[in-house]
Amino acid sequence: MKPFDFYSPTTVDEALELLHSHRESVAVVAGGTDLVLELNEHKASPAAIVDLKHIAELNYIRVEDGRFRIGAMTTHAALAADPTIAKTTHLLHDATRLVGSPQIRNLGTIGGNIAQSSVAGDGLAACVTLGADLTLRSVRGERTMNIVDFLEGEGAQKRNSLAADELLTEISFPVPDVKHTATAFYKLGKRKALAISVIAGCMTATVDDDGVCTHVSMRAGALGRYPMHFASCEEYLIGKKLSYAVMLETLPIMHDQILEANRSRPWSVFYKKEGAQGVYKKLFADILGQLGIEEVRE
Repeated sequence: MKPFDFYSPTTVDEALELLHSHRESVAVVAGGTDLVLELNEHKASPAAIVDLKHIAELNYIRVEDGRFRIGAMTTHAALAADPTIAKTTHLLHDATRLVGSPQIRNLGTIGGNIAQSSVAGDGLAACVTLGADLTLRSVRGERTMNIVDFLEGEGAQKRNSLAADELLTEISFPVPDVKHTATAFYKLGKRKALAISVIAGCMTATVDDDGVCTHVSMRAGALGRYPMHFASCEEYLIGKKLSYAVMLETLPIMHDQILEANRSRPWSVFYKKEGAQGVYKKLFADILGQLGIEEVRE
């Protein structure tokens, strides 16, 4: 490990000045669960590291104007324990409560998970499915962008739009109306605990008073570089009265998309397409149960 300068600011403004000053070779520590591994494995060698753990202003969960606003330094454990998230947003609640071990959940942050943009980032997949907006700040100013656009950009680390002198400071998304909207997460791993996701299925669905689908979002983590978007499945469900039988009709569409996306890795296609369909059967049952439409016994 190469020597580096270490800084521990206590305010966002102080952190931004440090990032600006060291922008040629700097890394940010949120929880450190990813960067420490990269340093140990010689995958990262920054000249300066800025640790955000003492910036209290980035650690919050609140509801304003019908939206959740979550500080980037909010831990997975805090999100999993929040009663409003647990009641309204099962997707984010389950995604964060199943991350790693208790130690990782208490150290790892939602902002770090998104900024790292890992293939197997459960918090990232959940926030993409929820259509979250992100606030990015630097000494040059502030900008807000949708998380999908964020992932499509090419910033300092070539993983997303984050520039070397920028901080992700806030994640926000609408509070789901639990009368008409359900959200669900199901994780497939190689073991029952401490598992990195092999497939992380995420889904939200909104229906009208007659049970007709008016909006749906279906994404899956660990199937590609970024959460795979099952747009054709979504289109199929819009305008239909939801039932388990109707939702199962999307699985052949999903099968074909996964097959096409993994043609260059034929050894992984079988388990990915079969695993994803199994994951989504769980999600369909959960969604229908939350909405009170149908009780599915598998």
